[in-house]
Amino acid sequence: MGEPIRTTVSIYGEDYALVGDLPEEVVQALAYHVDNRIRVLASKNPRVSQNRLAMLTALNIAEELFRLQEEHQQLVEAMQQQWRAKREAKDAT
Repeated sequence: MGEPIRTTVSIYGEDYALVGDLPEEVVQALAYHVDNRIRVLASKNPRVSQNRLAMLTALNIAEELFRLQEEHQQLVEAMQQQWRAKREAKDAT
């Protein structure tokens, strides 16, 4: 494992110094995504506090993650079913 990578990002006007093992460009892309999501929510809800915007953004991203995980699982199951059907057809011949 290499040296920790230090990256400074800006999210909704606040700078954050982060240390981790992800490449800087990945961390920057993630921060950009979060910043964009907060700004979209803020534009729709201008009176909501920064803390509440952060919480709502986290919940929205978590919901998106759960939905994508469910879709992924359904795709894996569909592929497994196709593979089993092909194998059974092959075995029957």
